[in-house]
Amino acid sequence: MDDTISQIEGIMMGRTHVNLTEIETEIIYLKANAEIIDEIVNYEVFDLLGEDPNSEVSFRTMTHQRYFNIVLADFLSKSDPRVVGQDRSYLEAILVICESPRFDQHQSITNLQLAASRFQQWLDRQVVIESWMPSLNKTAPLSLKRREFLKICGNISKHNFSRLGRVGEELSNILNRGGVQTDMHRALIVLHEFYEHFHAHILNHHGSTIAQHLNDIRWGIHEYLQPEFARSIRRMGGDSIEYEYTFPEGVVNEFARICYWDLMNAVRSVPCVRRFTASRLLQSRY
Repeated sequence: MDDTISQIEGIMMGRTHVNLTEIETEIIYLKANAEIIDEIVNYEVFDLLGEDPNSEVSFRTMTHQRYFNIVLADFLSKSDPRVVGQDRSYLEAILVICESPRFDQHQSITNLQLAASRFQQWLDRQVVIESWMPSLNKTAPLSLKRREFLKICGNISKHNFSRLGRVGEELSNILNRGGVQTDMHRALIVLHEFYEHFHAHILNHHGSTIAQHLNDIRWGIHEYLQPEFARSIRRMGGDSIEYEYTFPEGVVNEFARICYWDLMNAVRSVPCVRRFTASRLLQSRY
C-alpha cells in the first residue's frame, strides 16, 4: 500500500510517467468527472425550486455562485497530462469516451453521449451581448462563445487582478472584436465591469441550464456504469456486509485500480440531485 501511495504522489508531482491502457484512462476520467460534478451540483451550493419542466436553481449566496463559477471553470480547463497522459478537459474526455466506450452494454452509454454532446453545443454557441463599460464610456456588442466568458469569470472569481494578465489578453481580444481597441492593461480597467455583467447577471441567468447539463452528465455516468457494477461486484456470503470488485481486463495500474474501486462505490448510490429540467424561460437569452 505504501508503494501505491508513493506512486500516486509521484504521478501528482510529475516525477513518474505511467503508461496507462485505454480502459485505465477512461476509468480515471470517469472518476474525475463524477467527483467534480458532485462538487458543483449539490444542495450545499444551490436550492432546486419549482417543478419540471420549470425547475430553477437558486444559489444560496453570492459566495456559492462564485464557487460554482470557479469549479465550472476548472471543469472546462485541461487536465494535467502528468496524471492521465493527456491534456483534455473533463467534457472533452467524456466525448472521447463516448466514441469508444469500454463498459457499454445494452447501449448504456446513450444518455451520457446525448448529455455531453448537448452541453458541448451549448458551450460552443457564439452569442452577441451588448455591454456597457462605464470606464471606457462605451457600449459594444461583444461576440464570444459561452465557454469563453464562463472561464474568464471563473478565473476572475479565483484570482486577484495582479494574476490575470492572460485573462486581460483574452478580454482585450474580445473587446477588439467588438470594435473597442484595447491592450491588455486597458482591458484590465474594465475587468470588474465585465465580471459584474457576465458573472453576477448572465451566469445567474444561465445557472439553472448549466446545472441541468452537468447533472445530466452525472446521471449519464451513473447509468453507463450500472452494467459494469452488476458484473463486477461480489458480495461475501452469510451475514457479512463485505464485498469486493472484480477488476476488468487491462486494469493493472494501481492508481487506476483505486480509481475503479472508488468509481464502483460511487455507483452504489444515485447522484445527489434528482434529474430536472430547467425552465425554458431561462434558456431563451444570451
